[in-house]
Amino acid sequence: MYCKNCGEHISEHAEICIHCGVRVKNAGGEDKPNWGVNIITLCCVPLVGLIMFFVWKNEKPVAAKSALMFFFINIAIIVLFYIAMFIIGLSSY
Repeated sequence: MYCKNCGEHISEHAEICIHCGVRVKNAGGEDKPNWGVNIITLCCVPLVGLIMFFVWKNEKPVAAKSALMFFFINIAIIVLFYIAMFIIGLSSY
């Protein structure tokens, strides 16, 4: 494998180029939505999605955006539930 910055030959397993010091692999792993966090955010604790957005926003923008999206979906579901309960409460009088 070759370094994207300096073009020197480096090991396939290298995370940092030994010649120029530039990171060649993302140490955080692949940037894809984390479905475990998304399911927990959607079903149980919406705050998890918001926290993970701020933790991942620079290193894993795709996963961060996904966690934030599930946070907003959960908040919308909660708001709609309370509106429905309010309307049902008003109609019971």
